Amino acid sequence: MPGMGDARFDRSVIYMFAHDDEGAMGFTVNRPTDGLTLGEIASNLPASVSETGLRNLPVFVGGPVQPESGFVLHSIEPHADNTDQNTNQGQVGVTQSLDILVQAAEGKGPEYMRLVLGYAGWGPGQLENEIQENAWLIIEADVKDVFDVDVEGLYKRLIGRLGIDLAKLSQSGGEA
Repeated sequence: MPGMGDARFDRSVIYMFAHDDEGAMGFTVNRPTDGLTLGEIASNLPASVSETGLRNLPVFVGGPVQPESGFVLHSIEPHADNTDQNTNQGQVGVTQSLDILVQAAEGKGPEYMRLVLGYAGWGPGQLENEIQENAWLIIEADVKDVFDVDVEGLYKRLIGRLGIDLAKLSQSGGEA
């Protein structure tokens, strides 16, 4: 919600990857870093990757938890190995393996990839409480949104898809 009070999530679009009794994990997909690229943050890239355009892959802020850890969000392809797949959506995978970058350099990788540092995490019941307090707007995930190149307009487009006018959105809820 606008006005959440936490600058780390102001106008953020978070792809919820996992949510169960033990908590929730998601990745912010619309916050690029200040121009960082894969080549600048990863010094141990295999030559097959570092000598390709993949070294220019932009890096995004995935969330405030473990910001030193890199994750590759990618579209699910039949040959993707070493990947956790969100079984609810079946469209987006997450890996920390360099194998996916090597596959992409060889032309065998997924159609879409987004490199993020960190993730957003919630403990048991925490996200449910925040939703109950109207802290979050929820929309069904679409793989196209996760990898949208126009990240600056993504938040506004998703709000519009919900049929909400931001100018008329109240910061407080009520009961009827």
